[in-house]
Amino acid sequence: MVEDSEADATLIVHALQAEGRLVRFHRVDTAEGFQEALLSAPWDVIVSDHRLPQFDALEALARLQESGLDVPFILVSGTVDETNAIAAMKAGAHDYLMKDNLARLAPAVERECAEAAQRAARRRADAALRRSEMDLRAVMEHVPDGLLTVSAGGLLVSMNPAAERIFGVEASEVVGRPADEILPPGFQGYVGQGSRSSEARRRDGSMVHLEMAVAEVPGGDQRLVVSVRDVTERKRLEAEVQRTQKMDTVGMLAGGVAHDFNNVLTGIQSAAALARLDLPVDHAAQTDLAEIERQCQRAAALVRQLLAFAKRQPLAQRSLSLNQVVLDVDSLLRRVIGEPVKLETQLAEEPWTVSGDPAQLEQVLMNLCVNARDAMPEGGTLTVRTRNVEVDAEFAARHSTVPGKRMVELSVRDTGVGIPAGTLERIFEPFFTTKAPGRGTGLGLAVVHGIVRQHQGVVEVSSTPSKGSTFQIFLPAIEGMPLEIERKSRTPAPRAGGTVLVVEDDAAVRQGLARLLERSGFRALTADDAESALALLGGVAVDLVILDAVLPGLSGIAAYRTIHQRHPSARVLVVSGYGEGQMDPELRRDPGTSFLQKPFTHLELLEAVQRVLGGRAAR
Repeated sequence: MVEDSEADATLIVHALQAEGRLVRFHRVDTAEGFQEALLSAPWDVIVSDHRLPQFDALEALARLQESGLDVPFILVSGTVDETNAIAAMKAGAHDYLMKDNLARLAPAVERECAEAAQRAARRRADAALRRSEMDLRAVMEHVPDGLLTVSAGGLLVSMNPAAERIFGVEASEVVGRPADEILPPGFQGYVGQGSRSSEARRRDGSMVHLEMAVAEVPGGDQRLVVSVRDVTERKRLEAEVQRTQKMDTVGMLAGGVAHDFNNVLTGIQSAAALARLDLPVDHAAQTDLAEIERQCQRAAALVRQLLAFAKRQPLAQRSLSLNQVVLDVDSLLRRVIGEPVKLETQLAEEPWTVSGDPAQLEQVLMNLCVNARDAMPEGGTLTVRTRNVEVDAEFAARHSTVPGKRMVELSVRDTGVGIPAGTLERIFEPFFTTKAPGRGTGLGLAVVHGIVRQHQGVVEVSSTPSKGSTFQIFLPAIEGMPLEIERKSRTPAPRAGGTVLVVEDDAAVRQGLARLLERSGFRALTADDAESALALLGGVAVDLVILDAVLPGLSGIAAYRTIHQRHPSARVLVVSGYGEGQMDPELRRDPGTSFLQKPFTHLELLEAVQRVLGGRAAR
């Protein structure tokens, strides 16, 4: 109460109490007192006289408005005229009345307090709405999913920044235009159907894979809200996983087929070699038998590719420079690709060292270059390049198996016909080829993929039809300098003599090996399983055991351990249709043991026998 008369203040309070209200009040009569009291409590109403000795209602109104408080201000005076009352109302007073008519005071206070409460409720609602709008705006701006609203007429009303990124457009370019210019056609049919997979074309022409949901906005105006999520990368990773699983499955099959086929080839080669030994050197059949042996070698090379694809071909890894790999096959490459194709090499000045099998990496390079040559039937340029690369986060995300950031790249780029997009996705599949019948096996790139994966590397390919293709191989760099290649001279022809036990479950291979050894001056014994072999060893002195790594019942590896325990002086030559990588490390460490991969020639068999009998295990 702004009142200098205590008696008038009592009358005002009594007028309110007479209506049954409980009144708590505080009276002030100076500007300082009003200012202090105004901020000391949450007042329901201010009742003010028009004029005080040192203060008046207009100054009180001004201070109330400066405070920002919404408190009803009622002017009660005994002397105010209509002009001053109107001025007070214009200044912000909510009502005025005369002291000689206080009967109207209680209803005025009741009304103004109710209206103040309504104003406070509206302010709270407005503040809540503003907070909600701010929250919605924050969600729209920062949510990773694209959000778009579409009018009943199919026009785009709004889109958030995520939608701009997904579709590659600015909102200002497309808002107000038909929504199906960027959204997949028929998207309206997805209303209420949950998440649906779809595709859309970005402004730059590329395709984006989407998970999309469409819902109606409540309110009956038939507006739609569309949420889209870019799942292009997830689709790519899923396809990569599926392709890897398929490759692994085919690899397992290929490895098993290779093992069995190597046994067949070994039997054929042994039979051909025996026939050549039985016939005079000038016999007409010698040429045909030599051709059989040559074709067996061709088939064996194909099987080695199968084993490389299946990651069962052993790696003879060492520290090396990819520059040296390129230089070692440079002259051969130039002969293979022929005159119409120009070969250029761009080698890094100081390439980082990698760990790899030079023979298999040479095969990778040869396969890629032969494919590049076939893609340039009219000639062109083939560029082989090496360089050091520090891969970025995007590369690491694409290839989660990459062991580090430092990689060495070996790339093969041609200017040929290129690879169509549909074919590009299948090029590493085994037995898939676009070449004419008889021109390719479909294993070349599958082998490349298998060898590179075995080296913990990755392969990337890019191609533009009619402009050529680029294959990039990335291998992890290691510390240290490359080692020089250890070049060994061919083992001299072996000396015959001694007893050899051939343990092999394939009858043709077992008999063929035994006959070849006998024709070469050895005494040959045979066994078709490990148990029979161990029984023979118990009663006969044997200089060498030729042991198949895969046997029925007790495996060849288990048999080796038993032989080593019972007959420690016996030498062992392990043979297998799989690679040496399938051998137990214990066998590789034993100086009396060596390994020979099927199929092998007569001379290769005798050389291996000589190495083992001489105590020089092959490494």
